[in-house]
Amino acid sequence: MAGGALVLGVVVQLLPLVLFPTVLSQDGPAHVAGAWVLLHSGDDDATGALLRAHYRSDLTPVPNMLATLLLTALLPLAGPDGAEALLVAGLVVGLVAALACAASALDRRAWWLAAAALPLAGSHLVAYGFYNFVLGVVGALLVLAVALRRRDGWRVPGAAGLAALLVLTWSAHLLPWVFAAGSVLVLAGVRTVGAARDGRPVPAAVRQHAVPVLLAVLPSGALTTRYLATGEGPPAQGEVAPSAARLGELLTGLRPFVTGWGDERLPALATVAVLAVLGALALRRVRPDAPGLRAERVALGLLLAGVTAAYWLTPDRLGEDFGFLAARLAWFPPLLLVLWAATRPPAPRVGAAAAVLLVAAASAAALGRLPAQTAAADEVRELLALAEQIPPGSTVAVLQYDRSVVWPGAGSPDPLRHESSRLAVRAGGVDVGHYEAVHDYFQVRFDGPPYLRQRLDADPELHGLERIPPVVDLPAVRGDLDAVVVLGLDRAGKDVRRAGSTRAVTAELRTHYAQVATSPSGLAVLWRADPPSGHTAAGGSAAAPQGRPTGSGSGPSG
Repeated sequence: MAGGALVLGVVVQLLPLVLFPTVLSQDGPAHVAGAWVLLHSGDDDATGALLRAHYRSDLTPVPNMLATLLLTALLPLAGPDGAEALLVAGLVVGLVAALACAASALDRRAWWLAAAALPLAGSHLVAYGFYNFVLGVVGALLVLAVALRRRDGWRVPGAAGLAALLVLTWSAHLLPWVFAAGSVLVLAGVRTVGAARDGRPVPAAVRQHAVPVLLAVLPSGALTTRYLATGEGPPAQGEVAPSAARLGELLTGLRPFVTGWGDERLPALATVAVLAVLGALALRRVRPDAPGLRAERVALGLLLAGVTAAYWLTPDRLGEDFGFLAARLAWFPPLLLVLWAATRPPAPRVGAAAAVLLVAAASAAALGRLPAQTAAADEVRELLALAEQIPPGSTVAVLQYDRSVVWPGAGSPDPLRHESSRLAVRAGGVDVGHYEAVHDYFQVRFDGPPYLRQRLDADPELHGLERIPPVVDLPAVRGDLDAVVVLGLDRAGKDVRRAGSTRAVTAELRTHYAQVATSPSGLAVLWRADPPSGHTAAGGSAAAPQGRPTGSGSGPSG
């Protein structure tokens, strides 16, 4: 029964990928655009020339690149939309499979605990499109699966496999790598102490459990040291802010399970309740036929306490590039609680009932999000329909004046926010608002300074384009910006429509652009500029921006 329920739960989580033509996430389109630029910047056409003029690539190893590389490999096989759908499907299946491997490493009868991964598969950070982070969590769970099986010590192939998995996890995201490396080191330390207490000579216990793990961590540790030496690591400041409200969000499942796109609070609370019961049941006496897991239980208990404290104490942001820290850390307490439960899983009937409840809760949340996702898909479809009216080789800016109808407020993902990148991919142009390209921790960046986004955005920190209403300087890019899409102005509030920045944009468009297309409901309006004398026939700028920014690195954004 548990197996059938688990398969059904995976199918339900994958339903949006089948029902909707594009993946609905906030940052996903920008990730796809980054991979698309890597793949097509060498093309011998107007689009390739424009990409070379506006972007530069940097494939220096950083802990935020695995998703880009996977998308680049999938694009020729499935196209931009299909590549993203395949990646997200892989994340869903990968989370479930990796948790099953880790739980089975403790007790092969505990595989059904993989159902606890389903609430994460469609949750807050997945809706944001943080694909690198989720890939990193999959890698961290596989690292734990390998380490948890080595109760009798390490051999060379196992240690080599651990090292490779740690490097792969590092390439996805730094935070899951810290969790994975820290977990295996804690586990190695507890096992070493336990072996010594059982009478094994200390040098032998160290060689058996600690030295192989230390050697396995070295390659990814060296990569981390090199990365931090670039100066792109987290800043040395950040106010510690313990908060009872944050713990309440964890205990009720608001973090990490709720996206805000539907009635998800009750399923989230049910998930937390089931996990709490399973954790409590694992406190009972060990059965005679159960494997001895004293060291593993101690290590998992220490890790659970440690990550919960980190979640409680860590500020939400460390500097400009290191945000959503608490939201990311909220993934690890429930995962560790699941592994703690796997050390002493309940009887088969209880386990089957728990698996069904976990699947039911995750499925209820996923189905509850479908109406909102349907509305978001309609909005995305309207915006993307304008791609046919944009000539290949154009520079495009989308000015958003109202959030998506599914955006409930601050802290929740907005599916329209970076759809400008998907629009540019379909049109074969450059998204001036491509958010990846202004950060040093992604593989494609705008070539400058100054680049077009810097000239357009009236905020020195480059946040003006994403504000509601946008704070931009359209005259500053006159002659270099080929197309502007005004999104949601008709349904925006009076304060937005009457804002000085809105009036300035409207005046510039009426004077120097022509309105050429409107989406069916009027949500999106396309304005196109006549190509000035310095432009190519296809509408792109013939001159490349001058200068290049320095530095490379990776933040936790993806």
